[in-house]
Amino acid sequence: MKHFMAWRATARMCLKEKSYFGLANIIAQYLLRAAGLGALLMIWRSLFMQGADMQGLSLNQVYVYTILSTVLAPLLDVRTPASGWLHDGSVLKLYLRPRSLFAQLAAHTVGGWVLPLAILSFPVMGIALLCGVDLRPASLWFLPSLVLTVSLGFAVDYLFACLLIRLNNLEWVVHDMRQSLTALFTGSVIPFAALPWGLGRFLALTPLGSLAGGPLSIYAGLAEPMPVLAAQLFWNVVLWPLALWRFASMRERMVSYGG
Repeated sequence: MKHFMAWRATARMCLKEKSYFGLANIIAQYLLRAAGLGALLMIWRSLFMQGADMQGLSLNQVYVYTILSTVLAPLLDVRTPASGWLHDGSVLKLYLRPRSLFAQLAAHTVGGWVLPLAILSFPVMGIALLCGVDLRPASLWFLPSLVLTVSLGFAVDYLFACLLIRLNNLEWVVHDMRQSLTALFTGSVIPFAALPWGLGRFLALTPLGSLAGGPLSIYAGLAEPMPVLAAQLFWNVVLWPLALWRFASMRERMVSYGG
């Protein structure tokens, strides 16, 4: 209980930190994201009306997939502050605290999820329901899949942090590399089931494909739950030991502002 209270206090501090720039700034950010979601939904609708080959997907399935990818974005692509803190030296202070480095990063990350879930996710889902979108999950196996996605997301984020250390803090290079990879290969934008030539089946078996595409496909009824869960469990077992080992070995190469 003592450790949990300390973890919760850290998460609460991170939540307060997100509101430092004022409510207007926060609302503006999430209004832009909501506008992007609306534009993407109109594109999907236009494609269906023009008779595009969507590989057997229904319009409601694509709507559900797209809405959930925005609503659950922080959980589907976990971004801890590790990369930014490695660059500016903030990560060094974490080693001076009587808590695990990974536990502190996780607390800061989870604390940062509260505002987007409260300000963006719930309103978007409410509006979608009022517009007639059926948001009922196709399978409750979506829930364990989401848990495995979050777990795998932390491991992937720590591996990108190791890459940043290896490249001597070239933060924007790693950031751009990650953005380009996750845009397509996680399935957060285009459902794997809509990709031609069987590309979706291949990408779903990759580590990045087990992130957003896994739980979203189960929720929208685009994939059978068991193969998705098996792939997610496999990559968790493989990548977590690798992330812990690489992060421990990379500490000797860590260079940040301040020494």
